[in-house]
Amino acid sequence: MQKNDCLYIFFRVTDHLIVITCREFCMNVTGVLDPDRILQLIGKHFLKLNFSSMKKVLVFTISLMISFGLYSQDKGVFFQDITLKEAIEKAKHGSGPDLIFVDCYTDWCGPCKNMTNNVFPLEECGVFFNSNFINVKFDMEKGEGLEIAKKYSVSVYPTFLILDPEGNEINRVIGGDSPSRFIEKVKIAMDPSSSPSAKLDAYNKDNSSENLYAYVKSLRSSYKNDQLNAFIGEVFFALKPSEKYNEVIWGALISPTGDMRNTNSDIFKYVISNRFEAEEFITKSKLDASLIQTLKYYFMSYISGNLPNEMHTAYERNIICANALFTGDFGMKYLTTMAALKSQDKMEELFGMLDYRTISRSTSLDIELIEKSFTQMKVITPDQKSKIVKYLQDKHAALTREADYAKRKIEASL
Repeated sequence: MQKNDCLYIFFRVTDHLIVITCREFCMNVTGVLDPDRILQLIGKHFLKLNFSSMKKVLVFTISLMISFGLYSQDKGVFFQDITLKEAIEKAKHGSGPDLIFVDCYTDWCGPCKNMTNNVFPLEECGVFFNSNFINVKFDMEKGEGLEIAKKYSVSVYPTFLILDPEGNEINRVIGGDSPSRFIEKVKIAMDPSSSPSAKLDAYNKDNSSENLYAYVKSLRSSYKNDQLNAFIGEVFFALKPSEKYNEVIWGALISPTGDMRNTNSDIFKYVISNRFEAEEFITKSKLDASLIQTLKYYFMSYISGNLPNEMHTAYERNIICANALFTGDFGMKYLTTMAALKSQDKMEELFGMLDYRTISRSTSLDIELIEKSFTQMKVITPDQKSKIVKYLQDKHAALTREADYAKRKIEASL
């Protein structure tokens, strides 16, 4: 090929590239160029050109265009406007990255918006994510996001999934962070050996305490609560006492979704029946605090009518445990008395206990639970509703008086 032939081909190819690149830019709703899409279009247009050295010229032309800035992207993370299925196909067969980064967000999530507005647009994020991933994002409460949330058990936001070319989850990162820390978290999550499944494999090969705690930690950090509860339920009774009450296992048990928050669970029944064993590894005050909180929430749900049907069978047992173990706790005594009145359908006497001067003697948590026992009632009469309104008015008046008194006292000391 002669020099003049190369120049002729270059100008013809450049003309084609500029036309299709501009067209693609106008068609792309994100306003960012998709390299794979551009190359697909270029390939189609090159079928119309009959040049033996087309491949070399193409590489040369694109290189020049990149140098002149004709073929560039925004500095931040490029989220492609494609379906997850299309992203998987690109990961399998495309010329770019073979990992998929999925931003699972909702439109009401503050941390999600912070990542979108303040983190992902940064150049350092763009450099890392665009070179390592096919990036996509979906609202978990709309369209395809509903199916994705169900398939990958996404329940907290933001959740960031890292998928392999088959669409299988390698790992996930929960919550937002600063750009540098978030990138470090994703780098760790990219390593398959850091995934919960890898930790489980390690534990199955060697049931050491170290592998046990590592697997539980990985499930908690991924918010895989169903898997976590199922696993602990399977292994708990075979563990040594020092493992049962290790801070990692105990922390999982007393989490909001853990078995120690369910008075019907076998683990809760075991712990409350073997308190002296637990107290060897957990202080009595910490153990009591956990048991008291669980029982109080149970009675609050029972009184308000929000207790699941299968939990009603535990009522008598929980009353006995509460009265036997925690007689000196004001909030527990108040709630168990309220629960007894509810069980006997003595609603007038029950609402007679809705007195702020008496309730205010308790802790803030007790006050909250006692109030919710009334305000969250599923079935309520107009007369009962008026009593709740009067209680709230009395509470407001009392707090206002306390605030005025505190203000006068501060002003007098100045």
